[in-house]
Amino acid sequence: MDLRQLAEEYGKSAERLAEGLERIREQLAWARGEEARDLERREEVMRLELMDLRSLSRYLREYYA
Repeated sequence: MDLRQLAEEYGKSAERLAEGLERIREQLAWARGEEARDLERREEVMRLELMDLRSLSRYLREYYA
């Protein structure tokens, strides 16, 4: 696997994570109490991971440019 293929895999992972993050945000709109706090923590972790995946994918795509 070369860096371009790896970049594509990271990009696909980012897309799946973004979809999961959207589901968390939808649940969070209706959650209350402990459930809301748990979802907020999950949202924050997923948001940071999404930023990392997108950044890494972009870096690998542009490595040879």
